[in-house]
Amino acid sequence: MSLRIIVPHRGLEAAKTRLATSLSPDERMFLASQLLQRVLKVAREVTDDVVVISPSRALLEIVEPSGARLTVQRGMGLNEGLEEARFDALTDAIDELAVLHGDLPNLQADDVATLLRSLPADGAPGVAIAPDRAGTGTNGLVLRPPGVIGFRFGKGSFAKHLEEVERAGVPLVAVNRAGLAFDLDTPQDLARWLELGDAA
Repeated sequence: MSLRIIVPHRGLEAAKTRLATSLSPDERMFLASQLLQRVLKVAREVTDDVVVISPSRALLEIVEPSGARLTVQRGMGLNEGLEEARFDALTDAIDELAVLHGDLPNLQADDVATLLRSLPADGAPGVAIAPDRAGTGTNGLVLRPPGVIGFRFGKGSFAKHLEEVERAGVPLVAVNRAGLAFDLDTPQDLARWLELGDAA
């Protein structure tokens, strides 16, 4: 089974705006860079085929040294960018497509491997999804085949992705692991991470 991991990203300047009350613009950009580098390092431990989809061409200086590839999306928006990345994956005859957000500070390779192993062992179509800590967002998603469901990232995405899976009539596994569930978005997240580190 060929696998590609897609990491969508808004770009450093646009990232982590909800931390504006806690961090300066330079600090937010630095944090976003560190988080993305961490996720790309982990993703590359799982597969050589890692693509960052972003409207920001400036991410090349982070993405290229990691061994991943940058695709500059033509349109704006998270789901729109992912659709562009999915089209490329289908063109390249990729069997499994994974999406990981670029702000998972405690992500480990075992987390990603567990998510991937949750798909049907016989190679049949299926979806594995990793919710965030609140159980409302989607921090990780694996699709086999890549076009099995639509992307519904955004507010309440976990429930929306479940609806997509129900419509598709394929097996679904929800994977709850700390490294996938904890994303760093709000000042409260930042405080928790600074206090607990990998235990957050």
